[in-house]
Amino acid sequence: MKIHRILLTVKTEGRRCSLVPMSVEVDFGKFFKDLERKQFHPLAVKMIDKATGREVPCQFSSSSDEEPLKGMLSWILLNEAQRELEVRVFEKGSSSPCSSEGRIHDRGDGQLEIYLGGEHIANYVFNDAYEKPFLYPVIGPDGLCVLRRVPTFGDHPHHKGISLNLGDVSGQRGRPGVDFWGLGTIGDPTQGRVIHQRFTSLEQGPVFIKIEEENIWKQNDEIEGAGPGKALPERSRWKIKKEGKVLLNETRTITIWNVLPNRIIDIHTVMSPAVEEVILSADVEGRERRKENGPLLIRVADNMRGSVEGMIVNSEGARTEKNCWGRRARWVDYYGPVVPNGPVNGIAVMDHPDNLRHPPGWHVRDYGLFSPNIFYDKKPEWPDQGPVYLSRAKGEKLELRYRIYIHRGDEKDGEVEQKWQDWVNPPQVIIQGQ
Repeated sequence: MKIHRILLTVKTEGRRCSLVPMSVEVDFGKFFKDLERKQFHPLAVKMIDKATGREVPCQFSSSSDEEPLKGMLSWILLNEAQRELEVRVFEKGSSSPCSSEGRIHDRGDGQLEIYLGGEHIANYVFNDAYEKPFLYPVIGPDGLCVLRRVPTFGDHPHHKGISLNLGDVSGQRGRPGVDFWGLGTIGDPTQGRVIHQRFTSLEQGPVFIKIEEENIWKQNDEIEGAGPGKALPERSRWKIKKEGKVLLNETRTITIWNVLPNRIIDIHTVMSPAVEEVILSADVEGRERRKENGPLLIRVADNMRGSVEGMIVNSEGARTEKNCWGRRARWVDYYGPVVPNGPVNGIAVMDHPDNLRHPPGWHVRDYGLFSPNIFYDKKPEWPDQGPVYLSRAKGEKLELRYRIYIHRGDEKDGEVEQKWQDWVNPPQVIIQGQ
């Protein structure tokens, strides 16, 4: 059986590492001239730690069907001692060196169930019963959901799980925008819904689960007899007075890394105008509160709230809502006992340096709301930031990356600062043929 080999050298520059998601672009065709496309299968890639001889689970994602030998090779770096990793590529027809530990189960009701290492990690809800797609539940390292129950009869019922939202999206200058933060009440054109269109890719493996989807951000149709303060007519009597506009097209990628017992969830969104110009959080008088809202929203479990047993801390060392709300920070960690007398878990949200207006202000509250915000500017403690204008003709888009890290203990126990550094400045990888 023919085996092709390359060597990866990982340079950590003397820093300590623990369970770091790693990805490197590899072109196997460059190293293995005699390996033909028809002889290759992504599952026939194996990684060995040269120091111990042990297998390291890895996952190869081809760039395209046209270039199957080129793509991203991913694995979890166990620690800084893993300095040399041998990658072995078996010819097609060989048995798969690794069995998949990640699994996506489509329930058939507009929900995906996500499993890693045999554990149920999360669900992704995308059905039209809700006003937006969102992650819920998300199970923490001690087997408990770290998010508030959905549905809820408590405050702010539109705070659902982990989702993407915007409080003000307009297609016309000087006009109030559409609210994609609230409940998206049917028949109310001042509100809108984020509507799932299709999954472009669902990838599962031993290293990560990846969900790629396309969404539209659509203003609600105006229905005769409906509106603020009015009951919606029976469905059989709906009559559309004016169709709502699609304002944004979105490509969303959610990657859940196998770093058990902790969880790392990466969210990458690319929003582009569906009309000639889109204005996000426009300066329109009387709309200040809309600018508090978005883009990423998390609602923590009730007992983790700052008003109960939880604590809020940010990357600058500030603690409590009073000192973190509105302040700029690279990350914010919200931790506490998930249930009364239960284990302490934390949810850290990290903002990427490439994001617009990094580091953002934070809309983080004792009642459990948790949101990095790049728009709001009407409070003294908030950064002075104006609207965002996106032109379709110029091909402009809003691209944002967030990492959500769920861990045991407080920010020190979870080494949140180190995890942020691992994300934005990962160890260097050198690739050599053998």
